[in-house]
Amino acid sequence: MTRKRLIFNVVLILGIVVLGLTLWLVRAPEPAPTPPQTVSALAPGSVTAMEVHLPNAVVELDRSRPAATWQLRQPIAAPADDVPVEALLALAEATPTQRYERGAIDDETTGLDDPALVVRFNGQAPILVGNEGPTPASRYIATPHALLLVQAEQLARLPTTWRNWVSPTLITDNADLAQLTLPRLTLTRGETGGWQVKPSSADRGADYAQATIDAWRHSRVLSLEPVDASRERIARVTLRYGDDHERRLDVIEREPELILRDAERGIDYHFAPHLAAPLLDMQHPDTLGAGRVRSLQPSAIPLNPTGEKGDASRPD
Repeated sequence: MTRKRLIFNVVLILGIVVLGLTLWLVRAPEPAPTPPQTVSALAPGSVTAMEVHLPNAVVELDRSRPAATWQLRQPIAAPADDVPVEALLALAEATPTQRYERGAIDDETTGLDDPALVVRFNGQAPILVGNEGPTPASRYIATPHALLLVQAEQLARLPTTWRNWVSPTLITDNADLAQLTLPRLTLTRGETGGWQVKPSSADRGADYAQATIDAWRHSRVLSLEPVDASRERIARVTLRYGDDHERRLDVIEREPELILRDAERGIDYHFAPHLAAPLLDMQHPDTLGAGRVRSLQPSAIPLNPTGEKGDASRPD
């Protein structure tokens, strides 16, 4: 190979290297990640855990799969109320009406320096819920990507205390209830799914037994309050589930409100007084006709299988 040929090859190689470096330096920048079109980047229906920061508590909720029932895990373990849960799921999937750069609107207007609510979906970055926006039912929302304006009518009704995230019913529809022990009688689920009543003198038929179970599943509280430890129970109700787990509720009063206490959860359930008879005495005039109610007066049902007076729920 001649000297001129060698020099030509070296120059050619250097030219190729320089061209490659030039193309690398001036390459087109990679496009920035596209911000999610909804408030949360999670796919609709994929949320299985939420962490909600309230003014005085942190509520943690989860479900085992997208179709499962939501449960509180903190500050107590209990079934969750569907209403606030659905409001937050709707927020995650909401499409903003406006997008701004973070800091484009002052904190005094957005309220995001002291947000009313902070929520994490599936452990991701926090989403801040601020003040009402300029249009009816709109709210300022801050995500890691932007400041958003979102139509979120349901957020105005979110509970600010953790107790009101607990289900307002005593038993969920899918609860595997095996036995319900009331102050004067016990209902036990049979092998075929029907309910057996003891003592036999309290048994008024399958329709009354089923109506009592339905009342326990569907009656809704007026309010959930912290336990008032100064008040003594007047009776006790015990719920036993298919896994032999037991839940005890103390009857605190029947009037002017029915109050049932769950001491383990630290909650007093306040019900309208007309629910005392359906829940505690197996009386169901609206369901089964008033003509048969006279035989179900509490005095007609023995307080225990031997017929002796006294609170069968209290230990000797």
